Amino acid sequence: MYTDEKWMGLDPVCFSIRVFRIRFFSTADVDAADGTESAYAAGEVVVQFQPGVKMSQKAMLHQEQNARVLSRNPQLGFEVVRVTDRSVSEAVRQYRQHPMVENVEPNDRFHAEGTPNDSLFSDQWNLERVKAPSAWNVTRGQGTRIAIVDTGVELNHPDLAGKIAPGYDFVEDDTTPEDGNGHGTHMAGIAAAVTDNGIGIASMAPDAELIPVRVLDDNGSGTLSDVASGITYAADQGADVINLSLGSSQSSSILEDAVNYAWNRESVIVAAAGGSGSTTPQYPASYTNAIAVAATDRNDRVPNFSTRGDWVDAGAPGVDIPSTYIGGGYQSLSGSSTSAAHVSGLAALLASQGRNPSNILTAVEETGDPIPDQTFKRINAYRAVMHEGGQLGRKMLNVHSNR
Repeated sequence: MYTDEKWMGLDPVCFSIRVFRIRFFSTADVDAADGTESAYAAGEVVVQFQPGVKMSQKAMLHQEQNARVLSRNPQLGFEVVRVTDRSVSEAVRQYRQHPMVENVEPNDRFHAEGTPNDSLFSDQWNLERVKAPSAWNVTRGQGTRIAIVDTGVELNHPDLAGKIAPGYDFVEDDTTPEDGNGHGTHMAGIAAAVTDNGIGIASMAPDAELIPVRVLDDNGSGTLSDVASGITYAADQGADVINLSLGSSQSSSILEDAVNYAWNRESVIVAAAGGSGSTTPQYPASYTNAIAVAATDRNDRVPNFSTRGDWVDAGAPGVDIPSTYIGGGYQSLSGSSTSAAHVSGLAALLASQGRNPSNILTAVEETGDPIPDQTFKRINAYRAVMHEGGQLGRKMLNVHSNR
């Protein structure tokens, strides 16, 4: 595992987190990494069955494989099993040969990516740049919910408390998704911190509610199965927007299934484009039913660290972004992860106008300001909320699988 945005120190000017990228393995990759616990959860395999396979058939196959079931995701049809008598790569190969199995992968480990009266608003160049204050005169995101699928959220932070809905911790399997890392709390603040409360920061969608979903531990490490389950959970909880500040250069059918599951339940998926500095597509950002977001700076240029390319849908501020942090404080971070949180807030503003995911994607893509040498645009929140289609009912447009 590796990150695409580094911790650069405690100075707010240079303190930076880049999006930690998921790494999904082919069988060859597993062979190369076998025995490396940091690469994937030791002894764990994610098995996705063909539709219609009975529980008794699944149980019999697991028994044949001498595997113990750890957890299940009925929405996506996968089970996480543990094998102890052979390598993960061998277990993957053996499961893959069975006709009842649609897909099988190691349970990969990955890491977290990077004029209100609020006291720090004067430092928030990012909100002025995207015309957020003007957009608030049209809508503040009332009645919407943004799920932060990340390291959790500091539930009692003074700039977040009071607007956090019940969530879930898939790391500890409990209902207290408390953040011990800081990354998720930072994303939550950008998207929907309390605004006009006289302290701290303002946010993109001041009246949106937050659903904290913890899929990464205090070290920023988690598994594919937890991320996929976090996405389906958020969709089932009625999240209008799901923020994913994580990604990979390799695709996973299980992760794509989770994204499609959410999209088809009217949840907008917003994902960081990554921090490789290249044009290589990243996942889940480059999936059809996700909004891919690259970072931009104060001059509307894409910083060297940010991934970019024709597959990116939008750019948003991602350099020196102040937001909420653990310990009840604030911190400035950089990275496409912070850019995604801006677009998640914008998506909530648009959802509050009755738009469906297809219309939200169109509004985000078509109303931005041009970026030098890029095919995508930097978001403009005011023009987006004024874009035609704002009064469409969310069920009036079909959610298509292709853009």
